Formats: sequence, C-alpha cells, structure tokens
Amino acid sequence: MTSLDLTLHLPASAIPEGAGELAIAATAHVPAEVDEQDLRVLVCWPGGSYGRDYWDIRLPGRDGYSFAEHMTTLGFVVIAADPLGVGDSGRPQDGTLCSYEALADAAEGATQVLRERLSEGTLADGLAPVGSATIIGVGHSIGGGLVVLQQARWGSYDAIAVLGYTHGAKARAVPSGDDAARRATAVEQAKGFWGDQWEARYGVVDKAPHQNWLNGPDAPADIVAADNANGVVWAAEPYIDALHVGLTAAYAARVAGPVLVAFGEFDIAERPRDEAAFYERSDDITLSVLAGSYHCHNFQDGRARLWDRLAAWARGITAASAPQRGGPERGDAAPREQKLPAMID
Repeated sequence: MTSLDLTLHLPASAIPEGAGELAIAATAHVPAEVDEQDLRVLVCWPGGSYGRDYWDIRLPGRDGYSFAEHMTTLGFVVIAADPLGVGDSGRPQDGTLCSYEALADAAEGATQVLRERLSEGTLADGLAPVGSATIIGVGHSIGGGLVVLQQARWGSYDAIAVLGYTHGAKARAVPSGDDAARRATAVEQAKGFWGDQWEARYGVVDKAPHQNWLNGPDAPADIVAADNANGVVWAAEPYIDALHVGLTAAYAARVAGPVLVAFGEFDIAERPRDEAAFYERSDDITLSVLAGSYHCHNFQDGRARLWDRLAAWARGITAASAPQRGGPERGDAAPREQKLPAMID
C-alpha cells in the first residue's frame, strides 16, 4: 500500500457563502496492484471527534487495525478525508457555517475533484487515467449521516455504506414534541459533548466519558488510551444536526441506489434491523450487524468481518444499480418534508 496526502481545493459552489477559499484534506491509500479496468474507490468519512486516520489506525504492539491496509490488500483504492471544518480540512471562521448540509456539499465538491483527478491520471503515482471508476461513499457515525445527505442532495456515489448511524431515536436523543422541540433537544444534548468549548463552535471533544459506548466497557486499556489521545478539531454544528431526530430521516428517504447499513451489536441504534425502512427510495438495501461490537467498529475484535462484508458488497455494485449523478432531487437544497417513519413517532 502506498499512502499519499491530498489537498482537494473546493469549487466555489461547494463552499458556504462568505467562507472564502477552502480545501478538503484527504489521504489516498493505493494498492500495490490496481485493476484499472474495474477500479473501485472507497471515499471514507470519519465520525465525530475522529479524523481521517480513523481509517488507518496504527496501535503500538497491535497489528490489523487499519481499514485502509485491509481494503487495499483486497484491491480497493481508499480515500480517507477530513470533512469541512474537521482536522486538517479548511475551517470557516464562523463555525455555524459548518452545518450538516454544508459538510455534505463540501464532500460533493471534493468528490468532483477526485473524479477529475482519476480521469486525468493525477490522483496518485501509479494510477493511470481512469475513464470510469466505481466510487462508493463510506461514512462512520456522523460521517455516515454525511454520506446520506450528500447522496440525497447530489447522487455523488455509485453506492453508499452507512456505518453506525441511525436516523431514528437514540439513547442520547429521544424525540419529543414538534420539529422545533426536537431541535432544541438536540442543541442541549450537543452542548453536553462540547462543555465550555460550545461558544467557540470548534473544539476537540473529550472521548473519555464516552468510551463505554464507543469501544465498550471491557475494551483493552491500551486501545482506550490510544483512542482518547487521538482527537481532532470538529465543528459543533454537525453534532446538533446529527442529534436532531428526523432531520436526516428526511434525506434518507430520498437516497437512490444501493445502501449498506451496518451496526455493532451494542451500537447507538435502538432497533438496527428497522433502519432499512428509512431508505424509502432505494430498492437495494443490505443490513449487517457485527456481533459483539460497540460503536467504533474499527477498534473491535470482529472488525475484519465487517470489512470483508463491505468488500464483498462493494464488489457487487454495478453501473446499472447506481443512481443518476446530480441527485434524485437534482441537488435541491432541502427535502420536501421532514417525514418521520412511524417507528420513531
């Protein structure tokens, strides 16, 4: 595997108004041998408090925690990216500009640049120009919600894998009242993550209080310590949108094309097997529940089983099953309505 850091300069259309020029920081992980006749690219977005190295975890004295290493061995190109306002990516001075929709639009701009560089042969050394590649969006936790919004608004990918993200009720965000009440609940719960960093709208979330559900109560001490020590700057605004029950459900209902939904057995979804109901428009939905796993799948003992399941699913994606580029709603700025399935009324 060869790894190369990338700077993906965003087109003006993908930047929040008034934010100035911005770029997405990414790392391309390229296998030693590439099938340029059937190139499959995984564009991977991390969850809250994590940066793009969530997809290439390196732990002293422990091997086999790198998703990127595992997947490049199987022939995939892995592009791990920091979302807008996160880690090494561009950061608008006003953190409130980093809404979930803004992150999704920036991700679409970055995906456009990736497609162009693949076509031109300028993505990475050893990759010749590729006229047509299968590009799959992969997101974990808040990154999973990001790829759902991106796919609903733009149809950026040939398929998406949504890992550890629920559109329904969460233990930390119980729906109550109308949409305004749910929004107010989300704000209060987001403040709980951010503490005294809330007013700055950017910060590094302390993961230590959340390890019980991130990695489980029996996770090895060295893994917990490494995880706690490895946080990156995030914007607070996407936390609000992710906790706002019903907001992303409306986007999930607009997603066309194949969807892989995956959770750990002890993940944040109360009823993971009900998640397929949110993807009303998709006629190709795959569900995987990783036995024994908590929320951060890439740290779990069974991680390779999930990675292999994702790889087998991704190999089955065809051009005929992919949605039309431009999005089912041709890039509409918002869903027609915030429809909540009966399961979370």
